[in-house]
Amino acid sequence: MGIQVKTNRGSKKGWMLNEKAEGYYSDTLFYVFVNLNGPGQLPDYHVVPSKVVATYIKKSHKRWLATPGREGTPHKDTSVRHFKDEKREYLEQWDLLGL
Repeated sequence: MGIQVKTNRGSKKGWMLNEKAEGYYSDTLFYVFVNLNGPGQLPDYHVVPSKVVATYIKKSHKRWLATPGREGTPHKDTSVRHFKDEKREYLEQWDLLGL
């Protein structure tokens, strides 16, 4: 089993990844996305299968490229990808690890 950990802090509820994550997945690879929140608050942990992450970032990046940016100009492709657990369905899902 493999675990990749990505962390952010503050109120931001998204995490940055590299485009390599689109093709880097396995039934035994998981991401634990950590949001440190603010001072005096406990962190949030999102446990997500790598296949879910790969699918999400591939689709969301494709949508981003197809959506005009500021002033109607097209977005330029980059290697940066973004993951969000918008519905919080993976929040504290430690059981997915099968430990």
